Amino acid sequence: MRPIPLTLVAASLATGAVAQDSREIDAHVHGVSTAEIAIEDGTVHVGILAPGMDIVGFEYESSSAEDRDAVEAAIRQMLMPENVVTLPAAAGCHLTKVLAELHSGDRDHDDAEDHMAEDHEQEEHAGDNHDGNHADEAQHSAFHLTYAFDCEDQGALTTIGFPFFDTFENAQEIAAQFGTESGAGRAEIGRAAPELKLE
Repeated sequence: MRPIPLTLVAASLATGAVAQDSREIDAHVHGVSTAEIAIEDGTVHVGILAPGMDIVGFEYESSSAEDRDAVEAAIRQMLMPENVVTLPAAAGCHLTKVLAELHSGDRDHDDAEDHMAEDHEQEEHAGDNHDGNHADEAQHSAFHLTYAFDCEDQGALTTIGFPFFDTFENAQEIAAQFGTESGAGRAEIGRAAPELKLE
């Protein structure tokens, strides 16, 4: 792989997912999520954008109590990274940041929780500010997840596992882009082989 500046990967993680949210939400494929992963100086950043249909079984703005409960339950699961992504134990990684939020077609929801690893106790997620009935509108929603880890042994970061598929049974595939200090690559991660190989 050709070496690339990690600042470009970081910029992609910082702006790419957000800038492309509406485009990807409009053109998303059920069962296919996207992931952007950057590894540098022992730090791992993982960003995932997953269609609402694949996470909670619907993609309209949640308007009923049942829908809101489903969204909050999904976000609680996402706030525990071991439900979504796992790193090799030998790498000695610890979580430093987690963010889980729901985006809809025309506006973002205040469904974000931002926790440092020290506050990794799961709290009730009470950020839904939904009003009106939008169930009939042709809007697509997507969950945006961000995780950051500090790792003691970057050399041991040879794979990244995705229990994401066990947690969310409608998810079928993750289209991943990744960058390390030695280069960049793309991979399709599926339910049958839920692991990204970095070497």
